[in-house]
Amino acid sequence: MGLREYVIRRSIYMFLLIIAVVCFNFFLFRLPTFFFGADPISLMISDNLRQTLTQDLLEQMYANFGLVMNPDIFDWIYMFWRYIVSMFTGNFGVSFLTKQPVMESIVDRLPNTLLLMGTSSMVAILLGIWTGVKVASNPGSKKDIGAVTVALFIYSLPVFWLGMMLLMIFGYMLPVWTQNTFGVAIGFPQFGTISYEVWEVARTSPWGAFMVAGDVLHHLFLPMITLGVGGYGGYFLYMRNNLIDVMTEDYILTARAKGLDENQVLYKHGMKNAMLPMVTIIAMTFGFLINGATLTETVFTWRGLGRFIFESLVALDYPVVQAIFMIIAITAILANFVADLLYGVLDPRIKYG
Repeated sequence: MGLREYVIRRSIYMFLLIIAVVCFNFFLFRLPTFFFGADPISLMISDNLRQTLTQDLLEQMYANFGLVMNPDIFDWIYMFWRYIVSMFTGNFGVSFLTKQPVMESIVDRLPNTLLLMGTSSMVAILLGIWTGVKVASNPGSKKDIGAVTVALFIYSLPVFWLGMMLLMIFGYMLPVWTQNTFGVAIGFPQFGTISYEVWEVARTSPWGAFMVAGDVLHHLFLPMITLGVGGYGGYFLYMRNNLIDVMTEDYILTARAKGLDENQVLYKHGMKNAMLPMVTIIAMTFGFLINGATLTETVFTWRGLGRFIFESLVALDYPVVQAIFMIIAITAILANFVADLLYGVLDPRIKYG
C-alpha cells in the first residue's frame, strides 16, 4: 500500500473517530442532568426565586439556552439532533457562565493557553531530550543514576502541588524576605495574567506594548516552570531509554568499528534513530497538555482555557465544556495522524500497510 492509500484510509478512520467523539461528547456532560436532574438553570436561580417564576417564564429560560424542562426521550433526541447540526456548522451556542458566544469566550482565552503550553512544552522537551542524551551516553554511572532518580521524583509530583509550592516560595516567601532584608519586594506574582496597575499605565504609554509583554512574561514564569518541570521527567526517561536501546544495535557497533568519533556515533547515528519514538510520544502528549494546564491555570488563576474548563464544569456550562473537549479531542487525533505520517517519512524502513 502506497502513501496515498494509507493517507486516505487513515483519514477515514480519523473521521469516524471524530464522529464517535462528537456523540460521546453530548452524553458525557449531560450525565448529571440525565441521572440526577441537575441542570444549569437550577444552579443559576435560587429555590425562592424559582417559586416566584411562572411556568411559562421558566420554560422560556430553558429554551433560551437550548434546554427543555423535564425532558423525555423525544426531547433528548431533538436536543441531540440540534447538537449534531450545531457542532458541524461551528455553532457551539452561548455560554451559560459568560452569556457570550462560546467561540468568542474560547478565542479570548486561547492565546494565553497557547503561550503557557508552548513555552512549557519547549522547556520540557528540549531539557528532557538534552539531559536524556547526556546520561544515556554512560548508563549506570553516578550521573545517570542521579538524573534518573531526580526525573522519577519530578515525574511523580502532582502538578497542582508543585505549583502551590512554587507559589508559596517564589510568590510569597521570597518577596517577604527581600522586603525585610533589602527593603524591596522581589518575586513573582501570585495570581493573574497581567497586573491591573501595569495595564492602566500601558494604555496611555508609548511603550505600552513592551510593558504589557514584560508583565505577562513575569506572570507566566511560575506556571510555565510548573507545567514544564511536570512534563520534563517523562521526556527525559523516554529519551534516555530509547537511546540506550539504540546504542546496542548492530549498526552502532559498525559505526564504531569504522573509527567514528563517539560523539558522531551518539548524535549522528544514535540520537537520530532514538528520536523516532519521541515523535509519537510528543504528538500523543501534546493533545493532553491541557489536562496539566487546567490544574496549573487554576492554581495560578491564569486566564486561559484550563481555568475556563474548571469554572465551566462547576457551573455545568455544557456548551463551553463540549466545545473545549472537542478542540482537545480533535487536536489529539490530528497530532497522532501527523505523527504517523512523520514516522514513515523519518524512517524509510517503515512501509505503509
